[in-house]
Amino acid sequence: MALADLTGDLLWLDLSRRKVVRRPCPEEILRDYLGGRGLVVRLLLGHLPASVQPLEPENMLIFAAALLSGTRMITAGRLHIGARSPLTGLIGCSNGGGSFGAQLKACGIMALIVTGRAEKPVWIDIQDRRVTIEDAADLWGLPTGEARRRLREAVGDDRASVILIGPAGERLSPLGCVMTDAGHAAGRTGMGAVMGSKNLKAVVVRKTASSSRGYPGEAAAAVKKYTAALRALPCWEEWSTMGSSASVSWTDQMGASGAKNFSSVTFEGVATACGSHYRGLATRRRGCYNCPIRCRASVQIDRGRHRGFTGDRGEYEPLSSWGPRCGNADGLESIYLINKCDEYGIDSKGAGNLVAFAIDLFERGILTKEDTGGLELTWGDARAMEALLEQIAFRSTPLGDILARGMREAAAIIGRGAEQYAYHVKGLSISILDPRGFKATGLGYAVSSRGGDFSYVYAKPEYAYTPEQALKAYGTEKAADRLSEEGKARMVKECLCANAAIDALGICKIPEFGMLLDFDLAAAAEIMTAFTGEKYTGADLLKIGERIVNAERLFNFRFGATGADDTLPGKFLTEPVPEGPCKGQVINLEPMLQEFYALMGWQEDGTIGPAKLKELGLAGFLPGPELPDPEMI
Repeated sequence: MALADLTGDLLWLDLSRRKVVRRPCPEEILRDYLGGRGLVVRLLLGHLPASVQPLEPENMLIFAAALLSGTRMITAGRLHIGARSPLTGLIGCSNGGGSFGAQLKACGIMALIVTGRAEKPVWIDIQDRRVTIEDAADLWGLPTGEARRRLREAVGDDRASVILIGPAGERLSPLGCVMTDAGHAAGRTGMGAVMGSKNLKAVVVRKTASSSRGYPGEAAAAVKKYTAALRALPCWEEWSTMGSSASVSWTDQMGASGAKNFSSVTFEGVATACGSHYRGLATRRRGCYNCPIRCRASVQIDRGRHRGFTGDRGEYEPLSSWGPRCGNADGLESIYLINKCDEYGIDSKGAGNLVAFAIDLFERGILTKEDTGGLELTWGDARAMEALLEQIAFRSTPLGDILARGMREAAAIIGRGAEQYAYHVKGLSISILDPRGFKATGLGYAVSSRGGDFSYVYAKPEYAYTPEQALKAYGTEKAADRLSEEGKARMVKECLCANAAIDALGICKIPEFGMLLDFDLAAAAEIMTAFTGEKYTGADLLKIGERIVNAERLFNFRFGATGADDTLPGKFLTEPVPEGPCKGQVINLEPMLQEFYALMGWQEDGTIGPAKLKELGLAGFLPGPELPDPEMI
């Protein structure tokens, strides 16, 4: 099987003109960018001018399958969604699970590129090679679960793969996400709002015609070896039974929790906020396309005010955002609120972070009852948290409308010192990990192309590698010490490039990084070699990842970003941790940042030098026309 056998077409769909153009995906793009995240940034960089605003019809919304999507490779069903972000104004990228990416590829489509704006709400129906635009008037305003049910009923297939938005995306909230399946969301950078700005409620894709695609025996053998390596790991049982939900208490044990909007590094109620406390609630384990780990689960709440409620269990970061971050010790309330976010089509992590931010401001007297419409915001008050979430999702009150714009803009509107407690990078609220206790993670927050995000860097080696592994990989044993800044620039470079490559291949990061710790991409290279018949090394894939990272940075600079944006909230740079294992720590960012820039081949101000642009084939990149001829893609 050659590289070209793993691809499909680029389907350009202009909703304003109701025009569909189908083009082959050029093989040179596959070689340089693979697919998924790489394909998204390559298309955006090549076709989106700096004059285009995020919610204008001219913004491109790209749904890209990854190179290995739909193959027999386990966990390779990821979908990457991209556009210019209404939350950050920069690269909008989001990765979702489920089966949509695999189904899109099965219909012969590598990427669906949507431009324009429909006159009224519509949904797109893709069946095999047939594409139609359908009326969505009766779906607009519906929560995601009911809309998904009606769409599957409309196409007569209860297993059809559906991606869709909820009320938050319809109301153009920069927190709006795209639900890629029940319990699976492509969140964080407002792709749901871009979808809503195009009057696009949903896309349904289903492969109905019979077809067969052979795979070489080497591929089957490589997948079997990869799977066996995962099953042999000590962490297999935890990942396959609890997913990441049991990690909430781990952050607390490390003394680096963002409890009560980073007011504390530990949380007194963490034991009952953690997913491990509710291990017995799971009624059914679930997984994404072709995934043996099945880290997701449906749960039924058996106590409290939500007794009888069924929904998704939730994962580490949303549970942390609605739990310790909000001062909420009741994990059952967190589970319920996460599922409400899914129904509203709103980023569960970002929404939880915003509610924590609002509670913090209320506790400090920056927000008053006059601002909240009488709502009393106190740490851990789940009823008030739910009420505020609804206001944000529906933009139904003045405060809800302000918060729906995202943390950075909300802080600027509120004023009165609110900016001091708005913990974000480039407009994206940061994850629960306090960067003072995880130095590589802190550097990763600062340099990530989409903002304060853990999953785009996933610097797990700083707390999972042995000193011997760190010495071999990064030149110093201290790189394995999360409180040391030595070796962290080299670590972040490798992790950043590895993550970009894996997002382009479509392999889930849970097995690849969370379990195998394959940051040198040796295992991934073996898979690629087996599937394509061409020799790939980890270094080859890391170079492709480096190209993707640089392309995203070039895109960000096109839309006004500078090296000055590679920073962290002042609290973490100047205020020492007051207690616990990280006592006295701050993050000395600038030396790490300059070392990172040098390793990346960037200049001292963070710009990409001409030599690096030439090396990666990015020199002179200017956007082309909206609907390209094949030669111009």
